[in-house]
Amino acid sequence: MAGRKLCVGEVPAGVMAEIFKILQRISYGEVVLVAQDGILVQVEWKEKLRIESFGCQRDEKVWSEKQCQHVAEHIRQEFCRLQYGRLVIVVKRGSVVQMERTEKQRFTGLDGEGI
Repeated sequence: MAGRKLCVGEVPAGVMAEIFKILQRISYGEVVLVAQDGILVQVEWKEKLRIESFGCQRDEKVWSEKQCQHVAEHIRQEFCRLQYGRLVIVVKRGSVVQMERTEKQRFTGLDGEGI
């Protein structure tokens, strides 16, 4: 993967596999895909630990192939529409509940290039 230039809107299979590992492991939190010039440049995640779940055993969920395809399709569909910004995948009670796309608009020629 290192040294390979990604295409605009592409989420490589290896990265998608890592995203799924994270999504299936966390109970509450989010996974963030960061785009610059339409290219995936960074993946972040944040896990939240709820007080009521302390001391409870956390099981890693295993998604069906159909579930994985459905979530992957939505991730790719939303990410390919981003030029500059973030796609946040929100997880609650171990399930993906929503995706939030925040796009930044770049203005050129206004006291320099960019914002």
